[in-house]
Amino acid sequence: MTDTETDFKDRTSGLLAFGILQIIIGAFAALTVPIMVLSMVFVSRASEGVGTSATMMIPSILIYLLAAIWFIWMGIGSIKAKRWARSLILVASSFWLISGIMALIMMMLMLPTMYDQINASGQLPEAMITIMQYGTFGFMLILYVILPGGLVLFYRSKHVKATCEHKDPNIPWTDRCPMPVLAITIATGCGALCMPISGLYGWALPCFGSISSGTTGIMIALFSMLILGYIAWGTYRLKLSAWWCALGMVFTYGSSSALTFSRVSMVDFYERMDLPAEQIEVMRAYADTQGPLLIASTAIWAVLLIAYLLYIRRFFTAGTVQPEQ
Repeated sequence: MTDTETDFKDRTSGLLAFGILQIIIGAFAALTVPIMVLSMVFVSRASEGVGTSATMMIPSILIYLLAAIWFIWMGIGSIKAKRWARSLILVASSFWLISGIMALIMMMLMLPTMYDQINASGQLPEAMITIMQYGTFGFMLILYVILPGGLVLFYRSKHVKATCEHKDPNIPWTDRCPMPVLAITIATGCGALCMPISGLYGWALPCFGSISSGTTGIMIALFSMLILGYIAWGTYRLKLSAWWCALGMVFTYGSSSALTFSRVSMVDFYERMDLPAEQIEVMRAYADTQGPLLIASTAIWAVLLIAYLLYIRRFFTAGTVQPEQ
């Protein structure tokens, strides 16, 4: 082996440390699953007519279960210095960081209204409200920015990349596609798999100024699932048609969502989702804030995704799978 092939700082210890960190995160997520399951059973039995409310916990349970599997799996891959683990962790953490920053901004805009509702009776001291606000912000900052930011900074290092390539010389499937394109492949693939979850919410989906549900919602969800699946398959193979589909879908769904929530109130949307009346009443206080924030976040996401798709357009020229550059 030549000097140039070993001219890097070995990051095995760092891969071990970050791997253990992710396994710990996965373990906490795994412990949350049985707690939520027990809570769902208790809620279903404790009060009459809240079965729907308990059902609404199923997506959260699935998210924690998948998060547990993901973090433990990625943690083991990091400890073993696997190339596929580095690629998947870097892609997922980048999405986590971008989404977390946007979620943090939205939550900070909503926090004043939330705490006004909590302290509607005026019985809580002002100092306690301030502590609660700063505590919430600190927790969200760690969860949404610091953790994913640390993962991105570490795994994007050229020394980490070189260490994984040195210890895992076999080219995995993740390296048979340029990493910027792999991000779109993974995002759209996950989106396709998640579409059936809308069935738990009455298949309520925004559709150019109105909310579709029932049979129409099912048809839209299945069509979206097929398109997302094709984009995931086609982008991995660098098919230009898949790139055009991705661009068209971002524009179509972005404009559809923005138009819908500029005309339909969030309360109407919650009602079409078959949420319990008690839950809708609680969320009614935030409806005036959520609508504009949802439109703004949708527009920002659409602009970012279109810009990103234009950036990766250069990879869709040969029409064949290329190794990571």
